[in-house]
Amino acid sequence: MSKPSREHIRRIAKYFDAQALRYDRSRTVRQFQSQAITRTLSSIDLRSGMRVLDLGCGTGIGTREIARRIAPSGTVIGMDASPRMVAEAQRKCEDSGSGHASFAVGCAEELNEQSTFDVVVCTNVFHHLLDKAYVFRRVLHALCPEGTFLIEDICNDSWKMRVLDRLGRLGERAHVGSTRSHELVRLMEDVGFAEVKVDRVRLTWFWEIMIGRGQKPKLAALSNDKERDSDGRGNRMTGE
Repeated sequence: MSKPSREHIRRIAKYFDAQALRYDRSRTVRQFQSQAITRTLSSIDLRSGMRVLDLGCGTGIGTREIARRIAPSGTVIGMDASPRMVAEAQRKCEDSGSGHASFAVGCAEELNEQSTFDVVVCTNVFHHLLDKAYVFRRVLHALCPEGTFLIEDICNDSWKMRVLDRLGRLGERAHVGSTRSHELVRLMEDVGFAEVKVDRVRLTWFWEIMIGRGQKPKLAALSNDKERDSDGRGNRMTGE
């Protein structure tokens, strides 16, 4: 499967650069993000000492909450394609005193870590991914053996969310589209995740999300090691 185009990545970065300063000012956005992130993170046991990647961190709402849950000895990196979103996330993190979080500019499509993270969290990003299977494979490589991928997005099992998804594709340049819960299960399993489970969660009378979890099998870790040895890759990410 080919790597998604740089044009799509630039389009997403440009769109969210323009949104960064006012993104959290919308009460609707803040409430939805807060509720969705809280429910998502509550579905996994985040503990002190864990290494976590918040993929597509936006202004860092989820990153700060992860940092709180993995204190005092855990680390979390928030990564986003939008430099201005990352700058906002860094500022808000410093204001809140979240000392266990760092941030990096980067996109999910170019994630090149190997067996680095115990958990990769991805909230409200799925519908922006052009090649979802490609990104999921990058996440699988980035996880440590038996590490967990936790992903959340709007759930198209609901007719309201299907309408919202269609409107997003028509009116938002960065919007590619979400999917139904059973399709997310199949996608995660096809990529190679084990013990896949996807839950539907109704947040309000309108909002319905799906929360997917999958584990990296031990055998997948052995395959990653062979691939890394053969091509000389395996760079480590550092937050800035």
